[in-house]
This record gives sequence, structure tokens and C-alpha cells, in this order.
Amino acid sequence: MKLILSFSKLYMAVSFFSLLVVNCATVEAPNRLRKDIDLQGHRGARGLKPENTWPAFEEAIKYKMVTLELDTVLTKDKRVVIHHDSDTNPVICQNVDGTQIQKKSLYDLTLAELQALDCGSKQNPNFPKQIPVPGTKLLSLEEFFELVLKHEKKSKEVFEFNIETKFPDDGSAPDSLVKDHTEKLIQIIEKYKVVDRSTIQSFDMRTLSVSKLKNPKIKTSALFVPTYFQGFLMTIGLGNGYREAILGLAKEKQADIISPYFLYITPKFVKTSHDKGMMVIPWTVNTEKEMNRLVTCGVDGIISDYPDMLDKVVRKKN
Repeated sequence: MKLILSFSKLYMAVSFFSLLVVNCATVEAPNRLRKDIDLQGHRGARGLKPENTWPAFEEAIKYKMVTLELDTVLTKDKRVVIHHDSDTNPVICQNVDGTQIQKKSLYDLTLAELQALDCGSKQNPNFPKQIPVPGTKLLSLEEFFELVLKHEKKSKEVFEFNIETKFPDDGSAPDSLVKDHTEKLIQIIEKYKVVDRSTIQSFDMRTLSVSKLKNPKIKTSALFVPTYFQGFLMTIGLGNGYREAILGLAKEKQADIISPYFLYITPKFVKTSHDKGMMVIPWTVNTEKEMNRLVTCGVDGIISDYPDMLDKVVRKKN
């Protein structure tokens, strides 16, 4: 899932309008549809370790996240690899000899070619607290489940999984690719017997439709991101029409969860979603102030790059 940096800058730039935004603490929060808040480590723990890698998932496990959130792409040889972009990313990966990689479509690369990259040595410049782990390789989804289930057997802990299907941002993914990716994802979830604790999420609503047809027992989550203008309106307390639109679309797609960028969240939004039978789990929430606001709004979960902050602010304080 992507964190649009312009929205973060926007949120700070117009903070003087904060008095116009509904303060959830002044409104009775709707009852959650979950007993406990679902704490999700975004891309494992992107703010602390290299994203979507085993060290990042270990960090999320260390802070006892309820759910491990991750992104997946289908490779040239039809393997599901854990990676955010549908292209290789020179910002976070390099060749094993330290040389720069070129941006290239994952659809033109095999899993073996991708796993030849070092995706742990380079610190993401947007996350100064992130600690590099040199030599870290990308994981297939099967390898991820093997590692998690091994840990669970040893520790007696049990985790949930929020798995996103990623496609090119320009919307060019054909129906066949969406179908193949989603069905392959479901096959792996079924193979590892984690149907009851897995969610398939996507910005591409076709994923949700395929998932509901293939295995309706797997929860689905509808992701939404506002445009810059929509984000501005919501920051100053407007934009209710946009909220209503995404609630309607998520319900139409039979989503179990609606997962929008956090600016969408108001008490009314949460209540309306709950009335429609959908949980609310916003992304990507990286400040204590916003975490506390969302908790008072009655959200069912929070996705953050910082599991340590979620643990301290949400679990221990709330």
C-alpha cells in the first residue's frame, strides 16, 4: 500500500484548520466490530526495517502486531513475490555487488532473478529510523508463510495476514492478470490453512470480486486514496460526498473491510460503515496524535509503518 507523501505534507500545511475538523473525542464513538483493535505493521515495519522483508516482519512480530500487512506481485514465472511496486525499485534494492539496479517490470523477471537482488542494504530516505539489513532477499509468499508458521509453532503466537495485490498504477492491468494473481494468492492461503485469518486487500476492486467468487470465506478489504484536492477538502472538514462514494463502492463489492487513507475517517464515516457491516481500518498512520484521534473515532484497526508506536500508543494507552 502506498503512502502518498504529498498528503502528509498537506496534512501539516493546513493544520491551522484543525478546529474545523470533527474531533472524534467530542462525539460518542460507534461500537467496534472487533473486540480488540487490529494493530497492523505496514509492509512489516517499514519505518524500522527494510519494507516487505523478513527483518521487517520480525520487527512487527517483536511488537506483537495483530496482523502482518504485505504487498504482492505476480512474477514472470507466475510466482507470488512480496514486493510493493510492479517495477523494481532502485531506491530500496541494489545488486549484490552494490551497483545500482535499473527499473524493470516484475512481470518480465522470474522469482529467482528478483531474489538475486539485495533489498536490505539501502536505507529508505523517507524513514530515518529504518535500520538497514545488508544482504536481505525478497520473499515468495510461500517462504513468508513457512517462516511465520515456524515462528508460531515455537512461540505459540498466532497472527493474522493482510495481503495486497499490486498492479501498475496506470490501471493497465488486464482482467486476466488480476484473476491469475488473485487466484494464485488464494491457492497459497488455502495451502497453508490460514483462510480464517487472512484478508485480501486491493485498490483494484476486481481483486475483491475474484476473491469473493473463488473463496468467500477469505475476508476482503477495499483500499481507497483521495486525490490531492479531495485530501485538502477533508483536511478542512469538508468532502463528505467523497466519503459516501467510497462507502457505497466498498459495500457494492461486498467488502468486509473498508481501508481508506486516514483523512477519510470521522465518527459518522465509521458509524455508517459499521451499519453496513464493514470494519474500518485506515492507513498509513504514523503520528501519536492521529492514532489517538482514530481510536476515539471507533476504528477497528490501524495500519502504521511504526509497530513500536502502535504498541505504545494504542495498545498500552488505550
